[in-house]
Amino acid sequence: GNTYKLKGIVYVVEGAKLTIEPGVIIQGERTSRGTLVITRGTQILANGAVDKPIVFTSDAATPAMGDWGGIVILGRAKTNATYNGVAGLGEIEGGVNNSEGLGLYGGADDNDNSGSLKYVRVEYAGYAYLPDKELNGITFGAVGRETTVDYVQVSNAADDSYEWFGGTVNCTHLISYRT
Repeated sequence: GNTYKLKGIVYVVEGAKLTIEPGVIIQGERTSRGTLVITRGTQILANGAVDKPIVFTSDAATPAMGDWGGIVILGRAKTNATYNGVAGLGEIEGGVNNSEGLGLYGGADDNDNSGSLKYVRVEYAGYAYLPDKELNGITFGAVGRETTVDYVQVSNAADDSYEWFGGTVNCTHLISYRT
């Protein structure tokens, strides 16, 4: 039942596992375009319940499409992207890559596990960082098949509800509403 706020781009790094309990609310700060990035080799464990979903939303009193950056999940599955001449490596859209390469995705492990999203709702996320370089409700970059994405809804996103860049993740029970 707690509420937490994302200020700016928040990276989960160095093999960490971010666990979010059922009923928790995560607010993306509108003024700093709060964004959550699950980098390669880390996991998000956001397992809500039917009666206690995990909600990612805007911190605005009157929320609007594009208030915050959404969720970016980056894995090590195969992709046909190329980054700086390296085949199978890509730079995710949306301006989240930095000098440490925390916005890169791809590899050779189609069974990669970036965690689990179950009974999760994402609202008012996504925006155009640059033309054709947008963040979405949830952006997947080379996410592997051992990742679970089930019973997820994205509503009122300013760009796509979901966007995949390579990978082998099998998502089930997805809803996209008013995007």
